[in-house]
Amino acid sequence: MPFLHREHADAVVARWSEDWPDHTAVVEEWDRWRWEHQGPDGASAIRDRVPERAVVFHARALFLSGGERTATELPEQWSVPAWDFETDRYTDRASAWRTARWPGTGQEVEAQVRGTDKTAVEAAFAGACAQAVDRVRNPGKYGDIDEW
Repeated sequence: MPFLHREHADAVVARWSEDWPDHTAVVEEWDRWRWEHQGPDGASAIRDRVPERAVVFHARALFLSGGERTATELPEQWSVPAWDFETDRYTDRASAWRTARWPGTGQEVEAQVRGTDKTAVEAAFAGACAQAVDRVRNPGKYGDIDEW
C-alpha cells in the first residue's frame, strides 16, 4: 500500500505488527514513478494520511433447514482490529447485518453481523438470527427457490 509520507507507512506497519504478530509487514520504498507505472491502481492509490482503524465486532450463526442452529468452526462472536483497506473486515458502522443461503443441498442459512459497537452488534444479531430462521423455513419468501 503506497503512502505519500514515510511516517504514515511506519505507523501502519508498527500497529499492524502489534495487531497481527504472526503476519509480517514491512516498509518498502518505491519512488512515485514506480507507483504510477507498476503499482496497482497507479498514483491514485497513494495515500496522504494514515488509514482508519477500528475494532470490529462480529457475530455469526448457521441454521439448518428446519430452523435449528448448528455448530461451526468459528466462534459465535469475536472481534478483530481492522483497517479501512481490509474491506472484508472493516466497517465504520455501529452494526450491519445480512443473511445468506449457502449453496448446495443442505440449504443452510447464515446470519452475519459486524460493527464497531458491541451492544449494537449483539442487538442486530438477534434480528439477523430471527430472519435466518424465517428464511430457512420460508425460502420462497426470500427468492431462495428455483422454479423451472
